[in-house]
Amino acid sequence: MSRKSTLGDALAAHPSVDMLAPAIPIIIWAISGRPVPDDNISQNLFVALSTLSGLVMAAVTFICSMSYQSESRYMQIARDRYHDELSRNWVSIIAWTAITAVLPLASLCLWPSRPGLSTAISIYALVMMIAKLGRSIHWMKYTLFMQKASMTIGEPFTDKDMQKAFQRHEANGIR
Repeated sequence: MSRKSTLGDALAAHPSVDMLAPAIPIIIWAISGRPVPDDNISQNLFVALSTLSGLVMAAVTFICSMSYQSESRYMQIARDRYHDELSRNWVSIIAWTAITAVLPLASLCLWPSRPGLSTAISIYALVMMIAKLGRSIHWMKYTLFMQKASMTIGEPFTDKDMQKAFQRHEANGIR
């Protein structure tokens, strides 16, 4: 197995690395002199961000149910074999997506007294929401791949069969 795959697998298995993603834009924003938008723009942005997080929450909940309700033989094996990783990921994705819907509303309350902090909180919420959406899309692609593999690989299957199916999947340009 290649090093890239191993690193990708490690990142996919541990959702805690997503906590680092919002740090970079917040640090850049703070170093840049912390420009704060005016009242109308900020408040409308906070409401829009909260709404967008709610829509992402609906999507990630659907993807989670798709992963756990898949009747694909190989997805059932993956759920049995990688229960801890899947559970850790989905709890993190759903919990943090819910939090990213609430944080901009907290920013609205803080805006009159702490506009800089409100902006930082909303930047954090936006980047975290994007990271969790990306993570859920990764698991959606994994589930769809396993369903397709279940249809194309006969029983009994081996790790080599799965590697061949993955190589065909990659060669066809399906990302």
